[in-house]
Amino acid sequence: MKRVPVPNGTTVWVSPNVNQGNLQVPPVNDPSWVEVQRVTALSHAGGDEKLSTHTPLGAYEDVRRPAGRNPMDIQLAYQDAPDSAWHAAVLAARDAQAALAWRFTLPAGATHIVFTAFASGPLLPVMDRNQVMVISLQLAVNGTPQRIMN
Repeated sequence: MKRVPVPNGTTVWVSPNVNQGNLQVPPVNDPSWVEVQRVTALSHAGGDEKLSTHTPLGAYEDVRRPAGRNPMDIQLAYQDAPDSAWHAAVLAARDAQAALAWRFTLPAGATHIVFTAFASGPLLPVMDRNQVMVISLQLAVNGTPQRIMN
């Protein structure tokens, strides 16, 4: 199977080896990581800072303070490959309602972004604009993704 990175050179990896109690991500060199091949689209939404607005007593101007972050979702589409290891990992975790570890390896290969997320979405392939059957997932990210340098 040919390795096709995301158009910008990023590669996507998934691992079912997550401590479900504390959602600890396995080390980058753990053998449980499986590359998600033939990713056709990758985008995200959310993760923005929430701001609380209030007016102090006796003040004219409103004051804004940080009040946490909105949850982050990542939309991931990959070419349908029902016999692949990554598809089996996503399917098993989705059915068990278990978090998966995800890793984006940036183009130079020395930087990894890791996080845990719950995968959801219909595993029914649909036709992409390039006449490719793809499966679209939504990843509900837990916490803040971490950047790890090799």
